[in-house]
Amino acid sequence: MHRHTEDHPTRNEDEYFARESAQLIREMRSLLDEQRREVDRREHFMKCPKCGGDLKERDFEDVKVDVCPDCHGIWLDQGEIGLIRHIHASRGPFSRIMSDILEIFHHPKTGEPTSSSSSPG
Repeated sequence: MHRHTEDHPTRNEDEYFARESAQLIREMRSLLDEQRREVDRREHFMKCPKCGGDLKERDFEDVKVDVCPDCHGIWLDQGEIGLIRHIHASRGPFSRIMSDILEIFHHPKTGEPTSSSSSPG
């Protein structure tokens, strides 16, 4: 039988400290992962998904778009398509090109418009 001494902890103590150590490692890993996600998010914030350039927010009438000055890509935040659809419906017929562009933005699985409002026609 193993006796508890100052130099030799009991088996229960070994298991306890092993559990505590494993928990501490999990908590530290979680903290490091969260910190890494935050750094990644900051590094990618307002970056062009095509070329990595810094995006600039611009107002086009009532719609805010992110424009890349490097590749001239235009990116819309969630909800901007719905706003475009609403503007389209409230201002009367847009050009054929705008209608064609709006048709591109459908939910990938359902095929429904990405906005809750639908355009006439």
